[in-house]
Amino acid sequence: MCMYYVHEIVMRVSVVSTRRSVVGEGPHWDERSQTLLHVDLFAGDVCRLEPRTQDTRAIHLDHEFVTLAVPYASNPRHLLVTTGTEVRRLQWDTGETEILVEVDKGEKRTRFNDGKCDSTGRLWAGTMGLESSPAKVDLGQGSLFSLDPNSLTVSKQVENLNLSNGMAWSSDNRLMFFIDSVPGKLYVFDCDVETGVLSNQRTLVDFTVSHEYQDCGIPDGMTVDIEGKLWVACYNGSCVVRIDPARGNLLQKIEFPVSNITSCCFGGPNYDELYVTSALLGLTGEQRKHQQLAGAVFKVADLGVKGFAPACFRR
Repeated sequence: MCMYYVHEIVMRVSVVSTRRSVVGEGPHWDERSQTLLHVDLFAGDVCRLEPRTQDTRAIHLDHEFVTLAVPYASNPRHLLVTTGTEVRRLQWDTGETEILVEVDKGEKRTRFNDGKCDSTGRLWAGTMGLESSPAKVDLGQGSLFSLDPNSLTVSKQVENLNLSNGMAWSSDNRLMFFIDSVPGKLYVFDCDVETGVLSNQRTLVDFTVSHEYQDCGIPDGMTVDIEGKLWVACYNGSCVVRIDPARGNLLQKIEFPVSNITSCCFGGPNYDELYVTSALLGLTGEQRKHQQLAGAVFKVADLGVKGFAPACFRR
């Protein structure tokens, strides 16, 4: 266990999983079971972690990419998952899936990446161009989609993205924050959460330009705390940073003993613990020797701030 002192707050960082994921992603705290859902993206696994025992149960889907898993509000044993360009319903107890919708069908070579539900239970999920190699993405092919939980109607909200990633909303739901990782930009939109319409896109943080973010790597997954501050996982940056959404300045930085930090979410009985996923992908053999915790799930306790319960798919 590591301890860090930031602004006189003592934080405890610990490993809570024995599993080492190729690309751990999409953490979602399941309040009803007090477990952490996440995916191992390139392994094709939907995972459920019991932090107390560090045990992970995984359901393997016969798909090349599995990128997010969100419970149904009506039935916690049903999960909404994305595989390739498909949105599917997964029955956790049987492992069976059925296709609900598909995007970019026959149009271009893309796949889903990150996503989550807003406060109305609407799914938001972004796509990206397929990788020709782990370090090379077909740029400009991605989009941000929303999926209405009642009609299952898909709406394309934003186009010409490179690597769609983390998203979060302000507590009043008037703003949506969204990360496009390859340009290293954290965007903010005006958001009408009732109609699901975005407008007035602008850049909050450019990780490639701002001096205070120069050692933070690539912005990846994201969450928000009850004070309205953003928490961004930094791939190839060994850290999670806390950002003031009013000014875009860096407030806090939590470091980890692995390079590839992928995403984060609040969880635990009181939502005062930050769960952080990581990845093995891209590490050389020598790097893996020195980063034996790569691919693990970490927990940060005693942060001095809480998060919100995550929204489920309202169907």
